[in-house]
Amino acid sequence: MSVSKKALKSNCYKLKGSLKKCGFDRWRYSFNGINAASGEERMFYIELMAENPAVSFERTILPQAEGTPKIDADNLQAALAGNLDAPSSAGQKAIPSFACVRAGVFGSRPKQLNRFFANSELNAKKKGFEIKAGGCAFGDNELRGVMAITEVEARSFTEWGSSSGRMEWNLKYERDFDAPETFSKDGMHWLAGGLTARFSGMVTLDGQEYAVSPDHSFGYVEKTWGPALPLPFMHVSSSRLTSIFTGKVMKDSGFALGGDYDGRLVALAKFENEFYGFGPQQKIKKYTAHWSCVRSPLNDGNEELHWSASVNCKKYILDVDVFCPAAEMLVKDYWLPDGALLKVLCGGSGFGEIRLYKQIKKSLELIQHAKILGAECDYGQKDTDSEG
Repeated sequence: MSVSKKALKSNCYKLKGSLKKCGFDRWRYSFNGINAASGEERMFYIELMAENPAVSFERTILPQAEGTPKIDADNLQAALAGNLDAPSSAGQKAIPSFACVRAGVFGSRPKQLNRFFANSELNAKKKGFEIKAGGCAFGDNELRGVMAITEVEARSFTEWGSSSGRMEWNLKYERDFDAPETFSKDGMHWLAGGLTARFSGMVTLDGQEYAVSPDHSFGYVEKTWGPALPLPFMHVSSSRLTSIFTGKVMKDSGFALGGDYDGRLVALAKFENEFYGFGPQQKIKKYTAHWSCVRSPLNDGNEELHWSASVNCKKYILDVDVFCPAAEMLVKDYWLPDGALLKVLCGGSGFGEIRLYKQIKKSLELIQHAKILGAECDYGQKDTDSEG
């Protein structure tokens, strides 16, 4: 399926009007690559974000002047509760203004490389989606860039929340299916423009080359924009599904959960030729949804995070359960347009199951049941100390 004209238009730069003073625009891409030498498979991500360009177009403003505390097993619970201690500045809270590129890898050796710069250094075409920022290029079907953070930079700019390292990418991508755009009454927008997407090309991370191929990339592409993000923040997505009925990989299938939008979780699921959308502007608008993200201690002393969601309408029930090892997650800091800090636990090693039931009178028929691998999982809370 080709991407719709509406989705292509929505993918363009959105920081105009009131969003120039209080708004963000973020593009996110995730995909798998295989180490050319060892055969190791890893999930990579690339993000582009711009925020509040009218506040300080020529200068980068980040409210936090000191580094972000590192998340480990001892304070993971505090992160989930949004109660991590963070330095707070006296006086009036600063309003952020910046553009940034984030790139990294999930898994047993997670790494994030972040670089912030002024909005004046972001060059976006007026028509179509073509943006150059921080030595990187973003387009409707290609991504090119280099992110190199030295140890000195990582120590000097602790507010970036970045590791040291180098990642280079040269990629083509094709969005197989774009889900309808979701937006809230408050102007928050979510476009899963590549609910299923195929990436190809090469990534080099710290001197190691990774080949990215369409059939094994299990890609995902999304865009979010508006004056704020839903809080608490949650996202789970994967296009790596295996049918429990047949034991076969489900091609052109995937799902994404995001929320809350107007007080409800939004759920998007595509099982080969059938799409089910629950949410504002989706096919199914009348439904109830419940979700949670909790810690699950393991017998070996480690921990998992467990995302569970249940979406129920008159005709269908969609249930999702995903687990992700806490040791394979990292913490991303997102400054919101109002100056608050959102701490997001992120991982790409999620696994679990997804079930779709059809309600027939008083009985339920299980019509889809699949194993989930390689799920990208996020959970975030506003950091209370950043509110001043």
